[in-house]
This record gives sequence, structure tokens and C-alpha cells, in this order.
Amino acid sequence: MAAKITIDKLSGHDREGRVGKINVHIGDEIKIGDQLFTIESGKGTIKFKSPYEGVLLELDIEEGDKVKINQVIGLINSEEPEKAPSKPNVKKKAYSFGLNTPSTEEIYCDVVVVGGGPGGYVAAIRAAQLGLNTVLIEKDKIGGTCLNYGCIPTKALVQSTSVLENIKKSNQYGFKVDSLSIDFESVIKRKDEVVEQLVTGINGLMDKHNIRVLKGEAVAEDKETLNIKTNKIDITLKFNNMILALGASPKIIPIEGTQYVLTSKEILELKEIPKSLTIIGGGIIGMEIAFIYNALGTDVSVIEYIPRVLSCLDSDVSEVVRKSAIEKGINIYDGAKAVSIKKTINNQLVTEMAVEEEKYLVTSEKVLMAVGRKANLDSIDLNMLGVDLNETGTGVKVNEYMRTSNEKIYAIGDLTDIIQLAHVASHQGIVAAEHISGLDHKMDYSVVPSAIFTSPEVGTVGISEAEAYEQGINVNIVKFPFIASGKALAMNKPEGFIKLIADKDSNCLVGGAIVGGSGTELIATISNLIYEKTDLNKARKVIYAHPTLSEGIHEGLLMLDERGIHFG
Repeated sequence: MAAKITIDKLSGHDREGRVGKINVHIGDEIKIGDQLFTIESGKGTIKFKSPYEGVLLELDIEEGDKVKINQVIGLINSEEPEKAPSKPNVKKKAYSFGLNTPSTEEIYCDVVVVGGGPGGYVAAIRAAQLGLNTVLIEKDKIGGTCLNYGCIPTKALVQSTSVLENIKKSNQYGFKVDSLSIDFESVIKRKDEVVEQLVTGINGLMDKHNIRVLKGEAVAEDKETLNIKTNKIDITLKFNNMILALGASPKIIPIEGTQYVLTSKEILELKEIPKSLTIIGGGIIGMEIAFIYNALGTDVSVIEYIPRVLSCLDSDVSEVVRKSAIEKGINIYDGAKAVSIKKTINNQLVTEMAVEEEKYLVTSEKVLMAVGRKANLDSIDLNMLGVDLNETGTGVKVNEYMRTSNEKIYAIGDLTDIIQLAHVASHQGIVAAEHISGLDHKMDYSVVPSAIFTSPEVGTVGISEAEAYEQGINVNIVKFPFIASGKALAMNKPEGFIKLIADKDSNCLVGGAIVGGSGTELIATISNLIYEKTDLNKARKVIYAHPTLSEGIHEGLLMLDERGIHFG
């Protein structure tokens, strides 16, 4: 009887590796436990040993070949393959063939984290660092929306299109490119490889910190008990503390034809570049996607209900991005309301929009709805857990330690609907884990940076100019334009500016925005100045390297004292 040789395990949680030295040949007599070959992966090297005894009939690999989990790579002529030794949990092996009922298990832990996104997995790691017995439950992919369907894949695509834009402008740098073609399959493959590498890394961190990861959906049995059904086992879990990190999902506005729309998840899974794309929503997600597909050659239209796109920004900042979008050929329809979506006989989508009293039609191959995200409040029975919602009913109510109305349960990330940013979720996770451990660490939302990867990109932190005036702050505001920066000109990125908002009374920065090259990176410097409440006279004494874009921050600090050297 021939038994299949299957790759059932790699180092850590790697999903693929490369074959190292092969120690056997077809026709060899093999015993149970004999080392057949080695497999090298990102997490190390393992020795692949035979689970069967018999004659090696086939071996469909060579040294250097790439192999994956569950791949069949050979056959052994074994008389009794099913009697070969395996891991101690026999019930698990039987259930993998779907023949038996799943085994059961009871778990007791100090902390259970429900949701493995940037809030959840960070909370789990911090809890484990503090010596707490920690379990993480994730029903989809570890890393959550941010890593698998949002932040990271979009940034991978942004990098690809950034390279593409530079190639298109190569003549400005003294190079001639005679022909250019886009291998979209390779673009998507690279995006997926970036995601996979990071997911593998997080799984490795779970192993490093001895965090047990359960893949399944958590169901609340009572205020101290969860039931988790995985593919192989039913688990009853008793916890001392719980951290809910259930995330959010794309909002869909109730208009006719929503069955035709893509969300921010599906738009990143397309296998071909659409010829045309209509985006409903001119916020951060909508505008990032608009620039990505515009660079790839798609005819992009953006419909935004509010009178200007990126309305979360000061108007002078958003106007730079809006102007760039129009110059690149993106159609912006702001102050417009999407009314309906209909499908034509030739599979085109017609989006009807209303602008004041007039109605217009936009035809496209695809339609993306990017109108925000809503907390996943239905992912678990919050009533069963004794967890209350906030006053608006849009998120879980928490205090400054992220504790809910149930003193044993904490909530973090998008589920709280406070600030829907991955780095906020991560910090909330740290605060929750540390409070469980008895540490006094409170959330502070006054200095939260935001990064927007449009073209040009935008970084903001602190309060905006509009908020400063609303709060009655005695402000001093300056803008250093990148066109006055030697490094920006050399990079061929003269658009945009660095904006600093200072409180004249305290002589400290209270806000800032950077629209232009590397704005999402440079904003960290302004974040630190605001958080530390650095006196501006002290801040001006720091020497910034030349030639760099960061020099513009120093120029802005000088301009606040009417001492600007290169501008103002």
C-alpha cells in the first residue's frame, strides 16, 4: 500500500520553505524516523523525518525546490501507513479526516484577547511580557484588516506605483525609457509576499512569547467563559481578564445597487487593472485608492458628499492633494451625493449622483464604496458579557485604561470608535495589558499622528488650524514651502509645505501638518516636539542635517520667530 509523503510542518508558522540536503534515493528502504531531507524557511531549518516504513517509490523534489505546507512530495510503499507513530493527540489526527466528532478541551488563562489585529496581537504580546498566561483568538488571519486588507497591502501598492511614476518621469532625470508595460500579476504577487512575510513574523512572535493562538470564532457563554470552535477541537475557555479587539468593517450607504460595489478589501484583490473606477467617498481610503489606480492607468472618478475631499484636513492641506489629483487626471466631484448604481447590458456600472438640484451619471467598470468603517459590535454578544456601548451607540464605552463597564473586560481599537487608526489600537492594547498587570498607564489622544499615502502624502499631528481657532488659542501659524527646499527640488518633489501651529502663550507647538515628500515620516519630529511641550527657543537650537527635507521643520521653527533664513 502506497502512503503519501506530505509536508505537514515547517519551522515556526512558515507556510513555505526550500528543500536543503536530500539524504535518500528512490528504491531505498526507509524506517520510521529516518531523516529524508531538510527544509529551510524564514524561521529556521527542520529535519523532515519519515512517518512510515517501507520502500521509497517516488520523491518529486530536488535540492533548492520550494515546498509548501500540505504539499505531497512522494510515496512510500508501506504495509501499514496508518499505524505509524504520530503526535500524542490521536483525536486530533482522526478528526482531520472528518470521521470523528471534535475533541474537547478546557483552558484557563489570565488574559484572553479576542481579535488578532494591530491592537489585539500587540496587547497579547505586552500581556505575555508582563508574565500573564495569554491566549489569542482570531477567526480570520492574524494581523487583522490593517495587515491583510488595509494599511500594508495599500502601502505595498503605493510603493509599486511610486516606482512607476518615477519611470514615467525618467526623462526629467536624464534617462530615456523607450517602452513601459505593467505586469499587474507581479505587482499583486509582491503585495501578497509583503503581507505573508509580516504575518509569518507575527506568528513567530506568538511562539516566542508562548501565546497560544486559536483560530476560530469566540462565543460568549457567560461573563467569564468563552466557547471556541476550531477546525479540530471545541474549547471552553475561562478567563480572568478579556481584551476585545474585534475591529471594524466597511460601511455601505443604503442606496440602490450596492450589490455591485467593491469594498476596500475587494479592491485590493483584483487580478486585472480596471479600465475605469468610480469611488464613492473622498476620505483617506478613497483618495489613497484613487491615486494608486490612476497611476496604473485607470480612469478614476471620486464622488464626495462633503464640499471638499479629505475634509478631515485643513483646507490648505487638502487643496494641495486635490490639485495634484486633478492634474493627474482624477475626476473630483465634491459636494455630490451618490444616489444609485445600475448595471448596463454590457456589464458597465452607472452611478447616479446629485449636485444641488441637478443629477449626473458616471459610467465605469468598477465601483468602490469607501465611506468609512463601523465597529464590529455584533461579533460577540456584548450583552452576555455585560459590556455597554458609548452614548452614540457606535462603539464600546471605555475609560482611560480601556476598561469597559465589566471590570474584567477591556476594549481597544476600532471597536471603541474613538480614533480608527492602527497605531492607536496598538497603544490602547498596551494600556489595557498594563492596567491588567497593575500598571498606571492612561490613554492620551492629544498627540496622535495621522499618515495619508496620497500623492503627495500627508502627515498631521495635534490640533488643526481650524480647531485652534475654535478653541480660542492665541496661535502663530507658519508654512515653509518645499519649493524652497534644496532636497525637495533635487527629488523633483517641490509641491506642498510644512505647517507649524504654535501657542503664543505657552511658546510651544500644538499642531502641525506636512503635505509633500516624506510627510508621513517627517511628522514624527513634530509629534515629539508637541508631546514633550518643547519650548520653541530650545527647539530652534537643534541642528538639522543638510540637505534634507527635515530642514524645513527647522526653517518653520525659525519662521515662528520671524527668523526664517530660506523663506519668509
